[in-house]
This record gives sequence, C-alpha cells and structure tokens, in this order.
Amino acid sequence: MKLPYNRPHFFEFHDQPWCPPTVTAQAQAILTFLWTHRIPPFQSRAPYHGAADVLSGLIRELEGDKKAQEKGKGRLKVVDCCSGAGGPIPAIERVVNKQRVDSGLTPIPFVLSDLNPHLSSWAKATATSTSNALSFIPYPVDATHAPAELTRERHIRTFCLSFHHFNEDAARKIIQDAIKGADALCIFELQEPRLESLLELLAIFPLVFLVTPFTKPTISILILTYILPVLPFLMVFDGLVSAYRTRSLEHVRYLANLANLTLNLEGNDVSEWSWNEGRRRHTWPSGKMYWIIGKRESDGSSSW
Repeated sequence: MKLPYNRPHFFEFHDQPWCPPTVTAQAQAILTFLWTHRIPPFQSRAPYHGAADVLSGLIRELEGDKKAQEKGKGRLKVVDCCSGAGGPIPAIERVVNKQRVDSGLTPIPFVLSDLNPHLSSWAKATATSTSNALSFIPYPVDATHAPAELTRERHIRTFCLSFHHFNEDAARKIIQDAIKGADALCIFELQEPRLESLLELLAIFPLVFLVTPFTKPTISILILTYILPVLPFLMVFDGLVSAYRTRSLEHVRYLANLANLTLNLEGNDVSEWSWNEGRRRHTWPSGKMYWIIGKRESDGSSSW
C-alpha cells in the first residue's frame, strides 16, 4: 500500500528509553533468532541467506568496477550500521566469505558498528568467524555522519532491519552521508506495508512462545512471556509499526534527491547513484525480504 512520505513516525516499544533493558535485549534476541534460524516447514532456509545472496551479487559488481579500483582507496569492505548485538551480519559474513573462499577469492572484511557499541557480544561474534574477516568499531558510530577514517576506504553500508527506525530527517542524512563517502548502501527489511506482510506479522505472537527457550531467557523474561504475555504482544505491535515505517523505493529515491540537493548547495562534487529494489521469499506463503540498494555509478557500470 502507498503511504505518504511525511506520515507520523509512530513509536516502537523496544526503542523507547523507558523500556527496560532486559525487554529491549530480548526483543533483539528474538529478531536475531528469526533472521538466522530456519522455521520448518514454512522456511526452506533462514532469511539471512537471501540477504547474503543479494550482498554477494553487489560485492561482485563493485569489485569488477575497474574505474573505482583505479582511485586507490583500498579493498572493498562491508560496514554494518546499527548492528545492535550483531544481528544477522555474523551469519551473512560466514556465508558470503565461504562462497568467496570456495571460489578462490579472498574473504571480504565485514565491520560491525553502532551508536551504542555492544562490545562483549561483538567480541564473541568475531571470535567465531571462520574467515577471521569479521571485526568491529569499538567506539560509537553515528550512521548519519560516518568517521573520516571510514570514508577514506571503499565500502558498502548495510542496514539490517534498522533503517525504518530513523525519522525522515535522520534517514535523509544517512543517505546523504552514504552518497558522500560510500560506494553503496543496502537496506534489508523483513516486512513492508503490504497486507500479506501485515497478516504474517501476526504469527509473531505464537512464535515468541516457541522461540523464547532458545534465547537464554531470564526469569523476568519467562514471566513476561508465559505468565503475563507482554513480550508476544510487544513484538507484534512493534512488528506492525516496523512495517508501517518501512520505506518504498520511491520514498528512498525522494530522500536521495533531497540529499543530492543539499550536497550540491554545499558545493560537493556529487556522483550519480542508481537505486533498485527486490524481494525474496523467506517464509511460506508470502513472507518476503525486501531490499533497496543504492550504488555509486561509474562509466561502463551495469545493473544486476
């Protein structure tokens, strides 16, 4: 369904500063589980595989861009923004780099970052990386203003189930900063404002009961799940709001045009960017991962 670009930015419970940290952490743990685990018989593989496929295709294209390579900005890498406790990126990194090693290619570096770094969780994730290509930035990173040391190198910025958390102004600034310093921007969402997606989100309620035992829950989380079902309700509510907030390709292009205008007014030399979208089924019958990719164009580049 088509929604106005300037629609109200409704709140999600686990985003609020007054939400107990244990509840926020559990919501993130459940979302990570749903990203990284297959739920039979409704899924043939976990959703992160679809994101890995899309990202691998983009990496191959950017690595084949001879003009960009001649600029001497070093190897391409993937920088995940708003990583939280890690999300699906460790799993995506594992798949992408296994495919590369199997094809005789060097593993590509993946970097976790967040405004509120989860250092202990990230350290555990990097320690289990079989390619030793997963690392993290130990200090706060603002997705609207990347540090200079990051923009000096060729990189792809990813947002996994996080771009919809930003309001219009912040989303525009994220795109603007990416256009200024990145080679590409990837937005991955597991929901969107479509009727079939909204209906499937209702299935989160029973899923929370099934998934919770696998997330190392505390006593308080068990009470808020099985005795007082606050968490199942919260997850459904936040999921529906996430779908409502998810931006379409046209919306992102609109924000990119505003970002380009601002950059031009500031006297920046702005490269042309192309934007496309796609969907990959992750859950039967109609659950689909929705992705939007923007990438810096150069002479002779091609769409994929």
